Amino acid sequence: MSLNVGLVEEDEVMLVIPAVDIKDGKCVRLYKGLKEEVKVYSDNPVDMAKFWVDQGAKRLHVVDLDGAFEGKPANLKIIEKIASSINVPVEVGGGVRELSVVKSLFDAGASLVIIGTLILEDFSTFEEICRIFPRRIIAGIDGKMGKVAVKGWEADTDVSVVELGKKVSSLPVESIIFTEITRDGTLEGVERVLTRRLAESVDVPVIASGGVASLEDIKAVKELEPFGVIGVIVGKALYERRFDLKEALRVADVG
Repeated sequence: MSLNVGLVEEDEVMLVIPAVDIKDGKCVRLYKGLKEEVKVYSDNPVDMAKFWVDQGAKRLHVVDLDGAFEGKPANLKIIEKIASSINVPVEVGGGVRELSVVKSLFDAGASLVIIGTLILEDFSTFEEICRIFPRRIIAGIDGKMGKVAVKGWEADTDVSVVELGKKVSSLPVESIIFTEITRDGTLEGVERVLTRRLAESVDVPVIASGGVASLEDIKAVKELEPFGVIGVIVGKALYERRFDLKEALRVADVG
C-alpha cells in the first residue's frame, strides 16, 4: 500500500518524479497534451510503476488521462493496483472534480490527489476539499504562455498562472504542480522563468513539469530550490532514454 504522507521536508533531496500517464489502460505520453498525439510506452502501467520505484523513485506521478478528458476517473482499478504494488507515495490526478472522487482515490491508495479544473470552476468546493484533507491535495496549475488551461488542457482561460498560484497558496495544499503545456512532451527544456516567478510568489512548494529533456534540466530545477521549487516531474525524457532515473537522482542530490 502506498504511504499516506507525501509532504517533502525542507532537508530532503529534490524530488525527481517519474510520470505514469494512463490512457485506454496503457502507459502513454502525449505531445503538448493533445489526446490525438499519443505514444504508447507500455501495455502495463503497473509494471511501469514498479520499474520506476526499482530505479529509485521516491514518489510517482500518475495521471488518468481518460479521466482528465471525460471529467471523471476512468482507470481507478489500475490506480489501485499501482498503489498496492509499491511502497512510495503516489500522487494522482485526472478528472478530479468532486469530493466523492477525491475520497475514492484515497480509498484506492493514493497518497496525494491533484486537482486542477475544479479550482477555477468551483473554488469553494476546492477549498472545502483542502480543509477536509489538509496537506494531501496538490493544486495542479497548467499553463499556456502564462495563462491557465483547464479540462484536460482543452480549454484556455484568461487567468494568470501566478495569480491563481497566489490564491491557492492561502489554503493547506501540499504543493503546486506547474506544467507548461506548450513544452509538455516536446523535450524542449523545462520552463525556468515562470516556474521561478510562481515559486517566489506563493507560500507553498512548487513542482516543475513539462519539457524536461536532459540532465541539464534537472540541474536547472535544482538551481530553483532556494526559491521554493522542491521537485520536477519527468516523463518522455525517461521513456525515450535521454537519461536514466538513477542519473537524474544523483544530479538532484548533488546539483
